[in-house]
Amino acid sequence: MNADAKSPKLRRKTRPAVAFAALAQASLARIDACLDSLQHRDDPEDLHQLRIALRQARAVVWALGPALPRQERERWKRDLRTLARATSAVRDWDVFLAETIGPAREQEPHDTVLAAVADTAGQRRDAAREAMLAALATYRDWPLPALHRDLAHLAQLAARARGDDARLAPFARRRVRRGRKQLRVLAKRARQGDPAAVHAHRIAGKRLRYVIEALAPVLPARYTRRLHRKLVKRQARLGRLVDGIVARRLMADCLSAQAMPDDAPRLPGAS
Repeated sequence: MNADAKSPKLRRKTRPAVAFAALAQASLARIDACLDSLQHRDDPEDLHQLRIALRQARAVVWALGPALPRQERERWKRDLRTLARATSAVRDWDVFLAETIGPAREQEPHDTVLAAVADTAGQRRDAAREAMLAALATYRDWPLPALHRDLAHLAQLAARARGDDARLAPFARRRVRRGRKQLRVLAKRARQGDPAAVHAHRIAGKRLRYVIEALAPVLPARYTRRLHRKLVKRQARLGRLVDGIVARRLMADCLSAQAMPDDAPRLPGAS
């Protein structure tokens, strides 16, 4: 499938289930293309693009999932979440190496501790990538084919819908309003500085941003312009904060590995 295909055309009277099928098909095409790239080369940008495609797909499931049967909705949520989690460790190491260790070594090229940390981080990143590729190969055999087959039948759900609630425009506005309400609650929790709360706030903001981008043709300008700009700006700020939290964790991990003698007993599963 062509990952560069244009986004599907949505209209205000489109049935939500039909919109889901079209948007999800485009997302799966992007995911397939990214998986192809990851198999043929080791470029952090390919992984980054896969994670974006997965976030977009998960945002569509959140936004339009209420129009789907519960069993199918839960399967999409579960399978896309599993795929996303398989990529997390490698992306964390990529960002750590590029944005923390790389600049530090440029400043202190002869620092032996930094050199050792870089070696350890590189080894852990490579091991995580091997595990990720194995997992993604398994997921590509299953459940991705099942998700593709779902889309061949979901458009039939539109025939069951009746009334204004079955139209995409009012449906989309309600979902954006719900996303904003959830985001306000999470923002309040995140002000306390708890890393888990900050992360949840960031994820919810990303999700709402991608929902707005996916449903932009049927949303009012107050969402697609002002709110979208606000979300992008906030996402950049929270991204720096979360990346800093992750960098400290990975640095501690690498330093602990350096402090452990080669012949010291290691915990099961330690690398």
